[in-house]
Formats: sequence, structure tokens, C-alpha cells
Amino acid sequence: MFVIRQLVKTRMVSVSDISDCPKFDLILLGMGPDGHIASLFPNHSALDETDEWVTFIIDSPKPPPERITFTLPVINSASNVAMVVTGESKAEAVHLAIDNIGPDCPSLPARLVQPTKGKLVWFLDKPAASKLDGLQFSE
Repeated sequence: MFVIRQLVKTRMVSVSDISDCPKFDLILLGMGPDGHIASLFPNHSALDETDEWVTFIIDSPKPPPERITFTLPVINSASNVAMVVTGESKAEAVHLAIDNIGPDCPSLPARLVQPTKGKLVWFLDKPAASKLDGLQFSE
């Protein structure tokens, strides 16, 4: 954490003018079948962290139990976020994260990735995208 603060102080890493978080050019994320991104899991208290750039968890539902991760404010301050997801086991989570399900949609961490002044691009293979509403593949 100290290293990131030093890079921000010396402006080696830009600073978001909205959140005062480091503004990375690109954050590359994957997503688990439960919709988790980075080490931010559904219904975990780490999702509520807004004061720190990096947080830790000691009770991850997936091994290993102890992890560190960027917080949502840092992820959402990036200029570009690329979400790379492959495999049919993640198709339902992709559907819940991307499609407009309505007010009953579960709060998946992947759905909370919404760059404030940046772009979010999803890179999906056909199996991961198979449950998206109205999707047609071109050959």
C-alpha cells in the first residue's frame, strides 16, 4: 500500500479527480462463477469499503482464505476496465452482471464495476455469453 501511495504522491500514477483514488490506465479482471471480481465476493463486507484503496479479507469463500484486493472505488476510477470471462460455468453470472434484470437482480460484485469516467469492456467466449438476452453470434 505504501508503494501505491508514493506513486500517487509523485504522480507516477494519476489520481482520479472524483474519488482521489489512483487512476490506473487499465485494470484487467476476471470473474468467478459466483460473480466475484478481484477478491471481492458477493455479500462480503469488503464490498462496502470506500475509505481504503486496498483491503484484505481473511475469510474468502474460495481458497486461499486470506487475500488482498483493490476496492471498488479504485477499480471504478480506472480509465479502462477489461473483464475477461470464459466458460459455460460462468454464463449465469455473466447474464446477471450484464443484462437488465430489474430490481430483483442479485448484487454481484461484477455488476458493481461501473467506471466513473472510464470504459468497461467485456471479453467473453461463446459459452460464457450463452445466456445473455438477445445475443446473436456471427460466424
